[in-house]
Amino acid sequence: MQLEVKISLILHATENQEKVLDCFERIFDIEQNDFHIQQVPGHFNNPILLISLSLKKKVAETFIKKFFSRMEKNEYEEIFNNVEEFVTSSGLNLRINKQKILSEIISLSKEDTIKINIITPVYVKNQIKKIYQNLIEI
Repeated sequence: MQLEVKISLILHATENQEKVLDCFERIFDIEQNDFHIQQVPGHFNNPILLISLSLKKKVAETFIKKFFSRMEKNEYEEIFNNVEEFVTSSGLNLRINKQKILSEIISLSKEDTIKINIITPVYVKNQIKKIYQNLIEI
């Protein structure tokens, strides 16, 4: 099965890069040097870090298992039962709270987020729900 997970986040000058990336190492066994980090100037020339990572095949599968097994049960059920609402043409799109992950809590959020995009091919449109539910089932 083709599978890819893309992770992306923005860190502002007031946020600690080491702490955030250390969480990924502790929770998901993703080493800090695996991330692609680009520094860009923000408003008033404050440094902003654009951080991204792409995981494929078995590494992506392991990430997905760890990710959903650590998620709050009610949020997992919300995604599982309404998976079509989270799927776009580019895959299953989730946003998790950047601050809560520092406490090793995976929680959906709309602000100050880490973007998680899970991509697997779907060849028959009416199979989207089934394919993604099977993928995230824990």
